Amino acid sequence: MMNKDLLVFIVMICCGAAVSLFFDLLRAVRMTFKPPSVLVAVSDVVFTAAAVFAVMACVWNFNSGIFRAYEPIGLLLGGIFYFLLASRWILKLFLLIIENILKFVGFIFKILLTPSMFLYKILVVPVAGQIKKLIQRSRDAYAKRIQK
Repeated sequence: MMNKDLLVFIVMICCGAAVSLFFDLLRAVRMTFKPPSVLVAVSDVVFTAAAVFAVMACVWNFNSGIFRAYEPIGLLLGGIFYFLLASRWILKLFLLIIENILKFVGFIFKILLTPSMFLYKILVVPVAGQIKKLIQRSRDAYAKRIQK
Protein backbone atom coordinates (compact mmCIF):
# COMPACT_ATOMS: atom_id res chain seq x y z
CA MET A 1 0.00 0.00 0.00
CA MET A 2 1.27 3.44 -0.96
CA ASN A 3 1.83 5.98 1.77
CA LYS A 4 -0.98 8.58 1.80
CA ASP A 5 1.48 11.47 1.78
CA LEU A 6 3.20 10.08 -1.30
CA LEU A 7 -0.17 9.67 -3.03
CA VAL A 8 -1.10 13.28 -2.20
CA PHE A 9 2.29 14.46 -3.50
CA ILE A 10 1.74 12.61 -6.81
CA VAL A 11 -1.78 14.04 -7.07
CA MET A 12 -0.38 17.55 -6.54
CA ILE A 13 2.18 16.95 -9.31
CA CYS A 14 -0.69 15.90 -11.61
CA CYS A 15 -2.75 18.91 -10.50
CA GLY A 16 0.15 21.27 -11.28
CA ALA A 17 0.53 19.69 -14.72
CA ALA A 18 -3.23 19.96 -15.34
CA VAL A 19 -3.30 23.66 -14.39
CA SER A 20 -0.35 24.21 -16.74
CA LEU A 21 -2.20 22.37 -19.51
CA PHE A 22 -5.17 24.70 -19.15
CA PHE A 23 -2.79 27.65 -19.15
CA ASP A 24 -1.49 26.44 -22.53
CA LEU A 25 -5.08 26.28 -23.78
CA LEU A 26 -5.53 29.90 -22.69
CA ARG A 27 -2.26 30.81 -24.43
CA ALA A 28 -3.42 29.17 -27.65
CA VAL A 29 -6.71 31.06 -27.58
CA ARG A 30 -4.85 34.33 -26.99
CA MET A 31 -2.40 33.62 -29.79
CA THR A 32 -5.24 32.88 -32.20
CA PHE A 33 -7.66 35.70 -31.40
CA LYS A 34 -5.30 38.40 -30.02
CA PRO A 35 -7.84 39.88 -27.57
CA PRO A 36 -7.55 43.44 -26.21
CA SER A 37 -5.66 43.94 -22.96
CA VAL A 38 -8.84 44.36 -20.91
CA LEU A 39 -10.03 40.92 -22.00
CA VAL A 40 -6.59 39.47 -21.26
CA ALA A 41 -6.75 40.88 -17.72
CA VAL A 42 -10.24 39.46 -17.18
CA SER A 43 -9.20 36.06 -18.51
CA ASP A 44 -6.16 36.10 -16.20
CA VAL A 45 -8.39 36.71 -13.19
CA VAL A 46 -10.80 33.96 -14.27
CA PHE A 47 -7.92 31.53 -14.91
CA THR A 48 -6.35 32.28 -11.52
CA ALA A 49 -9.67 31.75 -9.73
CA ALA A 50 -10.22 28.47 -11.59
CA ALA A 51 -6.67 27.30 -10.82
CA VAL A 52 -7.05 28.10 -7.12
CA PHE A 53 -10.39 26.30 -7.09
CA ALA A 54 -8.87 23.23 -8.80
CA VAL A 55 -5.94 23.10 -6.38
CA MET A 56 -8.20 23.50 -3.37
CA ALA A 57 -10.50 20.78 -4.72
CA CYS A 58 -7.52 18.43 -5.02
CA VAL A 59 -6.39 19.25 -1.49
CA TRP A 60 -9.91 18.79 -0.16
CA ASN A 61 -10.57 15.50 -1.96
CA PHE A 62 -7.20 13.83 -1.47
CA ASN A 63 -6.00 15.25 1.85
CA SER A 64 -9.22 16.18 3.66
CA GLY A 65 -8.50 19.88 3.28
CA ILE A 66 -5.21 19.70 5.18
CA PHE A 67 -2.64 21.77 3.32
CA ARG A 68 0.90 20.50 3.86
CA ALA A 69 4.27 21.99 2.91
CA TYR A 70 5.02 19.38 0.23
CA GLU A 71 1.84 20.16 -1.73
CA PRO A 72 3.03 23.48 -3.25
CA ILE A 73 6.30 21.74 -4.11
CA GLY A 74 4.32 19.05 -5.94
CA LEU A 75 2.29 21.70 -7.79
CA LEU A 76 5.46 23.50 -8.81
CA LEU A 77 7.16 20.28 -9.93
CA GLY A 78 4.09 19.30 -11.96
CA GLY A 79 4.10 22.66 -13.74
CA ILE A 80 7.85 22.52 -14.36
CA PHE A 81 7.71 18.96 -15.70
CA TYR A 82 4.81 19.86 -17.96
CA PHE A 83 6.46 22.97 -19.38
CA LEU A 84 9.79 21.19 -19.92
CA LEU A 85 8.42 17.97 -21.39
CA ALA A 86 5.11 18.60 -23.13
CA SER A 87 4.14 22.26 -23.37
CA ARG A 88 5.67 22.92 -26.80
CA TRP A 89 3.81 20.07 -28.48
CA ILE A 90 0.55 20.54 -26.61
CA LEU A 91 0.50 24.25 -27.53
CA LYS A 92 1.03 23.36 -31.21
CA LEU A 93 -1.76 20.79 -30.95
CA PHE A 94 -4.14 23.34 -29.39
CA LEU A 95 -3.29 25.88 -32.12
CA LEU A 96 -3.93 23.26 -34.81
CA ILE A 97 -7.26 22.26 -33.24
CA ILE A 98 -8.42 25.89 -32.92
CA GLU A 99 -7.36 26.63 -36.51
CA ASN A 100 -9.30 23.63 -37.82
CA ILE A 101 -12.37 24.52 -35.75
CA LEU A 102 -12.29 28.06 -37.19
CA LYS A 103 -11.96 26.68 -40.73
CA PHE A 104 -14.92 24.36 -40.13
CA VAL A 105 -17.06 27.17 -38.70
CA GLY A 106 -16.11 29.38 -41.66
CA PHE A 107 -17.10 26.59 -44.05
CA ILE A 108 -20.47 26.16 -42.30
CA PHE A 109 -21.11 29.93 -42.43
CA LYS A 110 -20.21 29.94 -46.12
CA ILE A 111 -22.74 27.17 -46.75
CA LEU A 112 -25.41 28.92 -44.70
CA LEU A 113 -24.82 32.33 -46.31
CA THR A 114 -24.64 31.12 -49.93
CA PRO A 115 -28.42 31.28 -50.57
CA SER A 116 -28.71 34.79 -49.16
CA MET A 117 -25.68 35.96 -51.16
CA PHE A 118 -27.23 34.43 -54.28
CA LEU A 119 -30.49 36.30 -53.67
CA TYR A 120 -28.53 39.50 -52.96
CA LYS A 121 -26.73 39.22 -56.30
CA ILE A 122 -29.93 38.46 -58.19
CA LEU A 123 -32.26 40.99 -56.55
CA VAL A 124 -30.28 43.82 -54.94
CA VAL A 125 -27.31 44.32 -57.26
CA PRO A 126 -29.35 44.93 -60.46
CA VAL A 127 -31.78 47.26 -58.66
CA ALA A 128 -28.90 49.19 -57.10
CA GLY A 129 -27.29 49.51 -60.53
CA GLN A 130 -30.50 50.91 -62.00
CA ILE A 131 -30.84 53.39 -59.13
CA LYS A 132 -27.26 54.57 -59.68
CA LYS A 133 -27.97 55.08 -63.39
CA LEU A 134 -31.10 57.11 -62.60
CA ILE A 135 -29.20 59.28 -60.15
CA GLN A 136 -26.41 59.87 -62.65
CA ARG A 137 -28.91 60.75 -65.40
CA SER A 138 -30.67 63.23 -63.14
CA ARG A 139 -27.31 64.81 -62.21
CA ASP A 140 -26.36 65.08 -65.86
CA ALA A 141 -29.73 66.61 -66.74
CA TYR A 142 -29.42 69.11 -63.89
CA ALA A 143 -25.90 70.02 -64.99
CA LYS A 144 -27.16 70.65 -68.55
CA ARG A 145 -29.97 72.94 -67.29
CA ILE A 146 -27.53 74.99 -65.24
CA GLN A 147 -25.19 75.41 -68.22
CA LYS A 148 -28.02 76.75 -70.44
